Amino acid sequence: MTSLKIGIVGTGNMGRIHARILSDMGVLAGVADTNMDTATDVAKSYGIPAFSSYEELIEDTTPDALIISTPTSSHAAIAKEILSKYDCVRGLLIEKPLASTLEDAKKVAEIVNKKGVVTQVSHSEIYNPIVTKALLLIKTDAIGVPRTVIHDRRGFVQPSRIPSLGDVYEDIGVHDFDIMARISHGKATLYAQSKEEGGIYNSGTVLVNFESGTQHVFHLSREYTGRRRYMDVSGTKGSLTLDLFAQIIKIQNLDQEPMAASDTIKLPERGATIKVYGEPVREVLIDFISCVKSGKTPRVSIDDALCALEIVESTRESTRTGKVVNIDVKLKR
Repeated sequence: MTSLKIGIVGTGNMGRIHARILSDMGVLAGVADTNMDTATDVAKSYGIPAFSSYEELIEDTTPDALIISTPTSSHAAIAKEILSKYDCVRGLLIEKPLASTLEDAKKVAEIVNKKGVVTQVSHSEIYNPIVTKALLLIKTDAIGVPRTVIHDRRGFVQPSRIPSLGDVYEDIGVHDFDIMARISHGKATLYAQSKEEGGIYNSGTVLVNFESGTQHVFHLSREYTGRRRYMDVSGTKGSLTLDLFAQIIKIQNLDQEPMAASDTIKLPERGATIKVYGEPVREVLIDFISCVKSGKTPRVSIDDALCALEIVESTRESTRTGKVVNIDVKLKR
């Protein structure tokens, strides 16, 4: 398969971003949305056909792959139908989260595993080059063993949009829960508290303590004026401070001695700053296209999405009951 035809189901905010990038790559085949006005608007911008349903999109364009960027509550149902009915679809990229509930997500995963279709979930922060760099620094022991990790993800969402996005844990928390699972694994306790907007959890604080000794603290909010995406990782030999928007890492070492490990990334000086630039969604799509062509597993696989949703469900349980919940985070590949 040397070239691909990719269709987009859903032309809201994320659908438009995918359309822009896929058109730039020359692989956009068509778009579908139940709101034909929005679908037509996107289609006109890129000279491709618009459809009122994904069935029409598939039957008319026979795409090799599809992107589902519809409201969260519809992800699982659309994915299950496409996977079950259309053999021409060799790849499926689902906007985060995979589903609103773990139960629905497992049903999608069951069909994916049965059909062998390349399926990726767009936890786009994993594709942020600054996160990739930080995970490598941690893996190569640049700051020793992580002891405390603070995840700060805050912004503002109009109340009218909240029902289509789901709660704060599934909407934005999945990014950080996936990052956590790539840093820490094993048995842990989780405690969460949240504030509601219209009966939906809209901000929350989550504390996860691993038996290994690493602690993760999450501050998640969709009612903050401005935008904040930061991570602080304190290790036994040093610390990392990440500005995920500006794509800057600052690394500071606790000791004065040179790092001994030959595979550790060497930095020019204590307190060095690293800048890494990239567009995470473009990186998501590059990985997706590559995996559809090769049949390899994407960087954010169906199993990664299930892991993040298991943590989402645990945060909901803790928030609802006011109790500490036991979790077990599986080791990543």
